[in-house]
Amino acid sequence: MLDIEFLKKFPIFSGLSDDELKKILGIMTVTEALAGAIIIKDGDRGDEMFILMEGDVEISKNMTMAFSPDQVVNKDKSLIKLSSKFHACFGEMALFEENSERSATVTAINNCKLAIINRSNFTKVVEEDYHIGFIVFRNLARIISDRLRRANKDILKLTTAFILAIQK
Repeated sequence: MLDIEFLKKFPIFSGLSDDELKKILGIMTVTEALAGAIIIKDGDRGDEMFILMEGDVEISKNMTMAFSPDQVVNKDKSLIKLSSKFHACFGEMALFEENSERSATVTAINNCKLAIINRSNFTKVVEEDYHIGFIVFRNLARIISDRLRRANKDILKLTTAFILAIQK
């Protein structure tokens, strides 16, 4: 299933030639995660990005709520669910910096098949072919910009709701 035609479906690889995609395929490893398995844990360090080949994952963030000095509750809040149907990837920030801190927890909702791109292997490919790096990082910039734009809208909605709640 992991071949050039399959990779072409992922926005992160949009614009790469078949030869460039072969280089990316050469550094990918495939793994499986059983339903309920934590793939990435918020706050951990990691050097790999994941391509969701099969299955669905939930991305969550640990929230700390202080109701009083004596009552503090930690709870995971589901932020989004990703499906392989939509050619999703996650953990992409690891390609930008070594030993990147994970910003959320990713849990397999059902059995998943994942392709992994390790940062050091990706860096080697990019150093040999700058065009691959340019295209992938440009695509990642678009993906991250879109996510940031949506997060900003969510923050505005939450801030408005919070202000309305405390004014009552």
